[in-house]
This record gives sequence, C-alpha cells and structure tokens, in this order.
Amino acid sequence: MRRWWWLTPIIVLLLLLGGAGVWFYTQTRPLSRAFQPQLVRLREPTDADTLAQRLYRRNLIRNPRLLAWWLRWHGKPTVTPGDYEFSPNQGMLEIADILIQERFTRNWVTIPEGWTMARIAERLHERGIADKDEFLRLCHQPERFRDLDMPLPEGLPLEGYLFAGTYRLPPGTGAEAAIRAMLSATRQRIYLPYKEAMAQRGLTLHELLTIASMIEKEVLHDDERPRVASVIYNRLKRKMPLQIDATVLYGMGYWKERVLYKDLRHPSPYNTYLHRGLPPGPIASPGLASVRAALNPEPTDYLFYVAQADGYHRFSRTYEEHLQAIREIRAARNTP
Repeated sequence: MRRWWWLTPIIVLLLLLGGAGVWFYTQTRPLSRAFQPQLVRLREPTDADTLAQRLYRRNLIRNPRLLAWWLRWHGKPTVTPGDYEFSPNQGMLEIADILIQERFTRNWVTIPEGWTMARIAERLHERGIADKDEFLRLCHQPERFRDLDMPLPEGLPLEGYLFAGTYRLPPGTGAEAAIRAMLSATRQRIYLPYKEAMAQRGLTLHELLTIASMIEKEVLHDDERPRVASVIYNRLKRKMPLQIDATVLYGMGYWKERVLYKDLRHPSPYNTYLHRGLPPGPIASPGLASVRAALNPEPTDYLFYVAQADGYHRFSRTYEEHLQAIREIRAARNTP
C-alpha cells in the first residue's frame, strides 16, 4: 500500500479541479431559456464591478464577482460606453464576450437556438437589418444560394439552415446578405466539421438538421438531448410514427404550451402522429448541442418519453411503462 501513497495528492487535486469545474459551469449557465432582450446603455466608461452588479440586478447573470473577475482577466477592467443588448438565455461567457469584443447592439444581432425563419425575419425587421417579407421570400428560393458550396433543400425553404448565433449585421444590411451570413455559418459550424460524421451515420445534411431541430424544440436540458435522439432513432428503426408534438405545432403555424388531442389530427405533412418517418424538413434552427446529439445518440432501447414539471423527461421502453409514467406525473402535478 505504501507504494501508492503518492496517488493520494493527485486524487485530491483531481477532485478539487473537478469540483471547481462543476462550480464554474453552474455559475456561468444562462438564467433562462427565454429570449427576452434587454438594452443596457452605458453613457460613460464603467468599471467591471459596477457593470456586473448592474447585470446581476437585471437578472442577466448569476455571479457578478465572477463576471467582473473574468472581464479584468481578459484585459477589460473598464467597459467601453455604448448600447449593448443581453438576454437571460445567454450564458455569462457569451455576455462577457459581447463586452470584451465591444459588440454594440446597433451592429450586432443574436439569433437564438430554436427560432424559425419567420421569427428570425421579424427580428431582423425590428432591427432595421432586412425587410421581413423580402427575407422570407428569399428563404423560399434556396437555389439562389447554391454558390455557397453546401447542400441546400430541394423544393423547401431554408428553415433550419439559418445558423443560430451572433452576427455583425448593421441596419440596412439587406435580406440576401443576412441569409448568406447565416448559411455560411451553417457551412462552417455544422456542414464542414460534421461532414464525415454524417457520412458514417448515413445522414444527409437535410436529415441531420431535421432531427436536430426536433431535438431542439423538444428538449430543455442539454444532457437529455442524446437520450431523446435515441428515441427518435429507435422509432425510425421500428418504423413507428415519431409522434413529436413540436412537429405538429410547426405544421399548425404557431406555438403554444399545450398540445390538445384535436391538434394531433391537424392535416399537415409535418404531423408525425399521422405520417411515419421524418417530417419533410427542419422545424427550426438547431443549436450545436442538438446537432451533436443527433450524431451521437445514447445507446438505449427507449421508445417513449413524457415531460415532467421540471422540464426533464421520463423515458420508457414499453407503452405500458409510458402510460404509468404519465399517470405518476399527472398525480404529482395535482398533489398540493
């Protein structure tokens, strides 16, 4: 045993580092998944501590001391004046990067994960970047962007192909330039890096984005995305209808919190209760976590899942287990 005494400090160090990593990850997580943009206007240079406290009071970050330290460590003890835009669905590191890079709201716009091209069009219109109607019209002309050297949909709009991210798009940029920027980001961030992985799994880019978009709209917590991906693949393998509520709502043309039984009969090619296999195309712009989950599903034999009150899901292998999970979740909700 004495021969291994030197392992003790290494194990302790690893545990400490692991604990520190978990703490840092927790403290830098977004406070919400909702995109609720807030304008933060700095009229004069502001020190990092003062600004961090201001963002904390506006429920944009979890730990003001950590943000202030991060800014100073990256050479930004004083923040440049200007108009900034933040949302509680942004993590602390993303907010810090906006401040460090001085991404003033006039020239930068953020497209959140899970947005449809219709919502993106509204956002760009609100910011004076592009006309909403022209943007949507060009989104229905994918052939116009074939020169980008990336597979684009045939006979379908560019839904799901517009990468969710932050772009430098000043007012007056125009619809075509905005679309090209988003398609180029999809090519650089998804198509080229995961081209080999897609081939290994036998997926086209269109299929990958379609699966990833369903995961994006169905899942709240990142750690569940690979598990939900496994349910999708298991159902496809068994030729079962996917029965994903988010596709039903997309086909209906509007989003709501609760899907009713009558909604499941809505006649749409995107209704995965009525039609087997994948829907015709993506239903939103997926984030990278959903893309990775679609390429690397968990090895499970789950076929069902149902949402709990905390946003997590209960997974089941049989329909009987699924019904029992539904009963238990409903009972828990009705318990005072």
